[in-house]
Parts: sequence; C-alpha cells; structure tokens
Amino acid sequence: MMGSRSGNRPWGFLGAPGVSQQATGWLFLLLVVLQQLCSSWAFSTCKTLDMDLMKRKRIEAIRGQILSKLKFPKTPEVEDSEPRVLSEEVMALYNSTLEVIREMAAEEPQETVHEEYYAKEVHRFTMLSVDHPSYGDQYKKDDQNVYFGFEIGPIRQVLSDPNLVYRAELRMYASGNGQEQRMELYQQKAHSGNDSTWYYLQGLSVKVKSEKEWLSFDVTNVLRLWLASRDELGRFRLSTHCSCDGKRNDLTIKIEGIATKRGDQGPLSLDTKQRPYLLIMATTPERADSSSHKRRKRAAPDAEFCSSQSPEAKNCCVRRFYIDFRKDLKWKWIHEPKGYYANFCMGPCPYLWSSDTQYSKVLALYNLHNPSASAAPCCVPDELEPLGIIYYVGRQAKVEQLSNMIVKSCRCS
Repeated sequence: MMGSRSGNRPWGFLGAPGVSQQATGWLFLLLVVLQQLCSSWAFSTCKTLDMDLMKRKRIEAIRGQILSKLKFPKTPEVEDSEPRVLSEEVMALYNSTLEVIREMAAEEPQETVHEEYYAKEVHRFTMLSVDHPSYGDQYKKDDQNVYFGFEIGPIRQVLSDPNLVYRAELRMYASGNGQEQRMELYQQKAHSGNDSTWYYLQGLSVKVKSEKEWLSFDVTNVLRLWLASRDELGRFRLSTHCSCDGKRNDLTIKIEGIATKRGDQGPLSLDTKQRPYLLIMATTPERADSSSHKRRKRAAPDAEFCSSQSPEAKNCCVRRFYIDFRKDLKWKWIHEPKGYYANFCMGPCPYLWSSDTQYSKVLALYNLHNPSASAAPCCVPDELEPLGIIYYVGRQAKVEQLSNMIVKSCRCS
C-alpha cells in the first residue's frame, strides 16, 4: 500500500502531511535558536544573588582578607576596653599614609604594576636638625639650594633587607607665591676621603601658593642603595633649575622646618612636626616569602557606580558598600578608620553565543569538570585601591597599608 498516503499530498518536516518547504525551514531555524538559548542558560552559572546575601559574603571576605594580609591566625584580642588616645606621631604617620594613597591613585597607571598581597608596614624618619654635627656650613640652606640629611643607621635597624622596601618618598611641607618653578632633586654619593658627588635624580615643576601643601619625591631606589651600603649618613639636595642665560634663579618656595642658619631654632621648635621626612612602606620579613603578582595596565575610565535609585543594575557596575569594623565585623582592635567603603561588583554580563564560540562538546566537558564555574562572563573587580589602618599589637600602635581593599571599578570577565 505504498501509494495510499492520503492521496498524493507530500509529507513535510517531522512527517506532518501538507507542510510546505518554507514552513519546514522556519521550524528548523526556530529549533536552532532554542538550542542556542538553552545552551547559553545552561553554561551561565553567574547567578544573581540577593543583596543581603551579597553583603554578608562581602563582609566575610573582608574579614578573612584583612587577617590574611596581616598574617593573623585569628582576630587579635583587645586588652583594654577603653579606647586609647593615639599619639600625635602615630596620627601624623597615618595621615601621611593616606596622602600617599591618594597621590598613588591619581597617578597614571604604569605598564605593569607589582603589588604584594600582604600588608606593608609604614615608617617615618624625620630629617636631621641643621644643628646636627654632620651639618657643616656647606650644607646650610642658601638662596638656590635646600639640603636634607638622614641617619641611615636607625633606618637600617628597622629595615635590614633593602628588598623589603616597597616604596619610599621624601616629603616636605612648602609654601610659595604662586609662581611656577622648576625644582631638581639630587643625591649625594660619597667617595674616598671627604670627596662626594651630587647625582641628579628627578625634576619637578611646582606651583605652590601661599597655602602650605606637601611636595613629594619618589626615592625608593636611593633608599635601597643606602640600606645596602655601609654609609651612616644620606643626603639630598633640592635645587632650582640652572637657567642657560646665566640669570640668578632663587628659590621661590619655603620649606617648613628648615632653619636658614645655625642656631636659628625658632622655625624648628615651632615646626618640628612638619620637618621634611622619609615615608617608607615595607614588607615585614615574615610576609616577604609571599610572591608578588603582576596586573595588566588598565584603562582609566571613570568608575561606573550602580544607580542608588534602582536596586536592579542593568549592567556590571560598582555597588557602594560601607563596612563598619565594630558593627559588621565586631572588631575593636582597628582604631582608624572606623570603617570604609569596600564596595563590590554586581550586574549582568551579556554574552552572545555564535557559531565561533559555541563548541557544544567542549562546553559540555567544561561544565562537567567545573560544575560551579561559569562559561559566560561574570562581573568582577577591575581596579582596586589600598587601605591604611591603625591597630595595636599589645600596647604598640602600628600603621599599615593593606593592598587591594577598595573596589573602584568593575568589568565583565
């Protein structure tokens, strides 16, 4: 009975009688699209979490991150229930650390940035007084030059290994008349006998107004050389740029804490706290065994923060999130800051599957061996900034910088 198929009507796709070839094509296309969508949903494991769960996870991540960076096996115990009054020296060191963090954040990102995971201790060493015996008449301030002397011995007692130095800055408090001037920093290198040579380090065009502000120079490599040498004294010289026309080029800025001549203790007695100093960030020996990692150069677009008016973000963005150390972590051992905006990333990352990326066998195998992973992009942190803290070890206050603690921007990856 081969010829009795409802007359002579043709059989279409799926054996349905009377379906045209055009309809068959549309049905086939619809099945392909459905297959692509099902595959995309199956391999996208970046599930949307509710806000409360996300915040709880972020708090626990911060708890473990801080303890891990400080290499604390558990939360430090607080000896005194009463809050301690921090000394002016500790607060000055902490404020200087915050200034450096802000300046580093404003700098243009480099090709590769080496960042260590663990926290870095912060140290401050004030320059020698001009009445120190090491200052001769040749190192007194004049109209074109300012000299800065430092004892290397006390620095070497704290930092015995030059490789532990992460960053070092020469910082000075200055005021001026608003006129722009080219400044040049030199390092003194001693030779046999009393001979020495000044070597150029870097130049800086400054425009200091009457309001006082901080000037800083990166002297990381110089400090490492000092620590590796046997020298007991290290000196810098800040000079005005030598003009080619032979005209006199006097300093137009005033450096606080620098006396003009021997015996002039007026400025020093009033501005000792603002005297130029070295600010050093270093890794402790017990943390030095951890390897550093590289981050690729990032573009510097403005961070896209999630709209506060809309709880449901339409794109991957930064969600502002403040963590209070006492309220959220139940910690009393961190004295400053009281909390900070840690933030986190949230939002969907659209991904369109195509014939070039849809390898069903490979994706199926990937999903089998990585059931909790995602084959589709997820919203993750891209740019992070450090956090400066003050905490106590026993009765000793310590200032440290914790790297990668503040989420500033996000991306799909």
